[in-house]
Amino acid sequence: MELTKKQTEQILSNFLDNENGLNEVLGMMLNGMMLCERQEFLKTDKSNKGNGYRLGKVFGHGTQVELRIPRDRMSRFTPTILALFREQESYLREVSFQLYSKGLTTRDIGDVMDTIYGKRYSKSTISNFSQTFYEQMEAWREHKLEEHYLALYIDGLQVKVRRKGEYQNECYYIIMGLRQDYRREIIAIETMHTESSTGWQMVLESIKERGVNTVGLVFSDNLKGLDKAVANVFTKTPHQLCVVHLQRNLRALVREKDKKELSEDIRWILSPDDANNNMGKARNRIKEIAHKWRSYKTLVTKIKQTNWEMYLTYLRYDRRVRRMIYTTNWIERFNKSARRTLKIRGAMPSEESAIALITSVGIDKGKKKYNYPIYNFKFEPKLAKGS
Repeated sequence: MELTKKQTEQILSNFLDNENGLNEVLGMMLNGMMLCERQEFLKTDKSNKGNGYRLGKVFGHGTQVELRIPRDRMSRFTPTILALFREQESYLREVSFQLYSKGLTTRDIGDVMDTIYGKRYSKSTISNFSQTFYEQMEAWREHKLEEHYLALYIDGLQVKVRRKGEYQNECYYIIMGLRQDYRREIIAIETMHTESSTGWQMVLESIKERGVNTVGLVFSDNLKGLDKAVANVFTKTPHQLCVVHLQRNLRALVREKDKKELSEDIRWILSPDDANNNMGKARNRIKEIAHKWRSYKTLVTKIKQTNWEMYLTYLRYDRRVRRMIYTTNWIERFNKSARRTLKIRGAMPSEESAIALITSVGIDKGKKKYNYPIYNFKFEPKLAKGS
């Protein structure tokens, strides 16, 4: 019996009025399409025949749609429509990954999937996805590194992590590398219970094992034991300490009304945009400032005890890169992004979950913002390999 288009529409409309009508119609259409596809396939394969069906499932409207997938005796036939289903599965895995990397828990992701696709993914299924994420992220953290980096930006990130039933702060060691093509990448994310010289040395040795032989310049805050670790692992590599942290520490030693004036004096010492500023001029300015502020004995003592050589290392380089090498702003911005993601989850249930989320931020930055070269560094050949 042949039905007119209008009659077919009426029958479909009657089905759609049922409680699960949309999914029933979707199932009939997909099953019919695959059956017709097999019939056409067998016309070109005369030695082959149909061989029943196998069951399959795809996403429907708020639930799953069961399919009867046609088979052939020689296992040569695969419905074209199934390729779309595999892409859909891959897409949802990617969505789950993105949601997890933004800080959602496996339960949160399951709720999202339930709202959009119905009870397609259980918590255990999402957890399996998470395990896959961990494996991908571990592979990313262990990938081969370049032989030479123009610079390394180093910092530690404190994260509250659950261990043995208690939540305590643990240090996550993070290193950003500036590659020879002037692009940035996060090259190390390691966790230690506490921040120490031994910990930093282990992290630096780990990147050396992954391929890094030489580094043009190292930037960091005045982190505990890091200067010794850098000197041990990358011998004779210049080390720049963050001047912003120095300014902050010095400002804390004067009255509120004097902070602005002291800040201006420190900027006069630093003067990164002044091509004529050099180590000698900066040292003379430091003496003048120490004399000017002699009424603050603690401040003067701090000024005299400060290892200014490590804070003024940037003056040896082209003025066009100085503002990018005298602070740790780049790595601190990364840490800020990582904290934002971690904050969604609150305290981390394990060190693996924390390192996975921080790694996901690193991967995301590498694909987007860090993929753009910082061409100012082409003006500074002293950072290049072999210089």
